[in-house]
Amino acid sequence: MTAGRRARALVALVQVLGLAVWFSASAVLPELRAEWDLSATAGVWLTTSVQLGFAAGAVVSAVLTLADRVPPQRLLAGGAAAAASCTLLLAAVVDGPVAALVLRTLTGVCLALVYPVGMKIMTSWSDRSRRARDLGVLVGALTVGSALPHLIGGLPGLPWRGVLAGAALCGFVAAALARWCLRPGPALAPAPPPDTGYALRLLREPGPRLVVLGYLGHMWELYALWTWLGAALAGGDPGPAEHLLVFMAAGLGGAAGCVLGGRAADRYGRVPVIATSLLVSGVCCAVSPVVLGAAPLLVGGFCVLWGAAAVADSAVLTTATIEVADPRYTGTALTVQTALGFLLTVAGIATVPVVAAAVGWQTALVVLAVGPALGLPAVLALRRYLPTALPAPSPSAPSSSAPSPADAPADAPTVELPRIAMDDRPTAPLSRVVDGPPTVELYRLRRAAGPDPSGFADRLARALSDRSRTAAAPTAAAPTAAPPTAAPPTAAPPTAGSSNLATPTAAPPGSGAAAAARRRARPGG
Repeated sequence: MTAGRRARALVALVQVLGLAVWFSASAVLPELRAEWDLSATAGVWLTTSVQLGFAAGAVVSAVLTLADRVPPQRLLAGGAAAAASCTLLLAAVVDGPVAALVLRTLTGVCLALVYPVGMKIMTSWSDRSRRARDLGVLVGALTVGSALPHLIGGLPGLPWRGVLAGAALCGFVAAALARWCLRPGPALAPAPPPDTGYALRLLREPGPRLVVLGYLGHMWELYALWTWLGAALAGGDPGPAEHLLVFMAAGLGGAAGCVLGGRAADRYGRVPVIATSLLVSGVCCAVSPVVLGAAPLLVGGFCVLWGAAAVADSAVLTTATIEVADPRYTGTALTVQTALGFLLTVAGIATVPVVAAAVGWQTALVVLAVGPALGLPAVLALRRYLPTALPAPSPSAPSSSAPSPADAPADAPTVELPRIAMDDRPTAPLSRVVDGPPTVELYRLRRAAGPDPSGFADRLARALSDRSRTAAAPTAAAPTAAPPTAAPPTAAPPTAGSSNLATPTAAPPGSGAAAAARRRARPGG
C-alpha cells in the first residue's frame, strides 16, 4: 500500500471514530425521556444543540481562519479529544437536561474542528482526478461514525450511559491517531495570512454561492432523516430493531452512496451526480408515507436506497466548493459551507416532530422533500462554473499532461519556479520542473484544467512566460563563437552521419536557422 493510500485510510478511520459522539445522545433519547421526564420539545433541543454548537464553532473557526493557519492534525486531535471528554462527562456525572444541553452544545463546538479539518487533510493527499472519490470515502466515514451509536444502542441490555461511554472511547482513540499518526499530504497549502473578510467574499462570488445553496438543500433533508427515521419506522420511540435498520440505512447504505457518488463524479462530472442524488432522495421523501407501511423487506431496501441517495452528493458538493473557492483558503471555505448547512439542520430537525404531531410519523418525512426541490435549480446553474469531468486515461494512449518531476531523467536540468502571488499575498513555491520552453506543456495544462475562476492559472502562465523570455535574452545576445565565413561555392551535400550544425555561421544572424541553433544550444532545449 502506498503512502497516499495509507494516509487516506487513516483519515477515514479517524473520522469514523471521532464523529461517533455526534448522535450518541440521539440514539439514547427514549431512555433519557423516561429517566429525566423530558418533554418532546426538550428532546428536540437535546438533538439540535449539537448542530447549533457545530455551527457556532465553525463560524468562529472560519472568521479566525483556524483551519488554514493551525497544523490540521493538531487541530483535529484537539477537537476530537474535547468532544469525547464532553460526552464522557455527560455519561459519568450528568443527571438532568440543563447540564446535558450545555455539554452537547460544547460537543458540537469541538466537532467543528474535526469534520472540516478532516476534509482538508484528505484533499491534501488527492489531486483533481480522484478528489471526489477520496472525499466520498471521507463522507462515508462520517455516515458510519454518525450511525455508530445506533449500532451500539442496538445491543440488548446496554444502558444509555454505556452507549455514551463507548462513543467517547471511540473519540479518544481518534484523537490519539490524529495526533501521533496522521500527517497532511504534499498538496497542503502553506498557512496564509489572516483574512477575516474572506468568509463574506466567498458568498458574493457566484460559483461558491450556488454550491452553498445546493448544499443547504441537501442538508435540510440529511440530518433530519438520520435523526427521525427510526421514529418514523416505529411510529414513535424506536426500539433495537429500528436502531439496527437506521444503522444499515444511514451507516452502510450512506457509506456506499458516498463512495459510488464520488467515483461517478470523477468520471461523469460534479453536476450530474449532485442533481441525480437530489432528485432520487426528493422522490424518496415524497413516496415515504406509502412505502414505510409496506412489507418489512421492501421497507428495508427502500431505507437503504434513501440513505444512500440522501448523502451521495455530500462529498461531491464539498469537492465543488474546493474547485470554485480561493485555493489559499480551502479550509475556511469548507468551514463556512458546513456552518451554514448545519445551522439549517436545526430547522429541519425541529420541523419534523411538529409535522408528526399534526399528521403522524409515517407522513412526517414528506416535509424533507423541500430541500432537494429548492437545491436542484442552484445545482443545475453550476454547470458554467465547474470544470467538466476528466476523461478516463487509456493505458495505451500517451498522456497529454506535463511530465511529473519523478518521470524526468535523473540528469535533466531543473529550475525552481518563482512564487506566484495572488492578490499580493504569498503562496507556496511551485515544484521543480524540467527546464526549457514551457509553451506547449503550459498550453496543454491550461486546456486540461478548464475554467479557472480564481485566475491563478493565468498568473502562473504569465510568470512562466516572463521567466522563459528572461532566460532566453542572454542566450540571444551572446556573440557567435567564430566570425562568419563564406561557404564554399561547391559544398558537398551532408552525409548520413553529418549534422546541419556543422556550419552554423553560414546563416545570417536574423535567419530561422540561426534561431534554431540558438534554441538547440540553450540548456534543456
